[in-house]
Amino acid sequence: MLFNFVGLSALNLNAYQGGIGGKYFISNGMALRGMLLFGLDNKTTTGTPQFTDNSLSIGIAAGLEYHLPLASQVSPYLGGQISFLNSAETTNPGANKTSSTTFGLGAIGGIEYFFNNNLSLSAEYQFGVTSTQSSASGAPDRSELKLGFQTAGLTLAAYF
Repeated sequence: MLFNFVGLSALNLNAYQGGIGGKYFISNGMALRGMLLFGLDNKTTTGTPQFTDNSLSIGIAAGLEYHLPLASQVSPYLGGQISFLNSAETTNPGANKTSSTTFGLGAIGGIEYFFNNNLSLSAEYQFGVTSTQSSASGAPDRSELKLGFQTAGLTLAAYF
């Protein structure tokens, strides 16, 4: 069972993006992983007028990890992942609504530390490409293509 935390640059409770999922070792050093992703963001801008942005994201991701053979508690790994994320945002006043759909494909590099056979903590970077299609009320549709480092995250894993 995996618990993923992304967006670690500002460790506050206003914005959260992460997920829950699973990892299954199909052979010695090779693992499949799947995640249900979700994000929540609530921002208030003071002044006249006062704006409140509410954003909710839901998605899925699947990947493959290859763990380098080391005889220790530390396991570096490489892999790949594909993801899909759907987001909706509402901005007040005026109740402007924006929705977007993002597809991602990327390479993963990370390191996993095993506290024991049942518990580990890993840190990873993802480098890849994302394609986002978005639409907003009263505005033309937008397409965006990004290439580069996508996320850095921590994953807590409990093995059964």
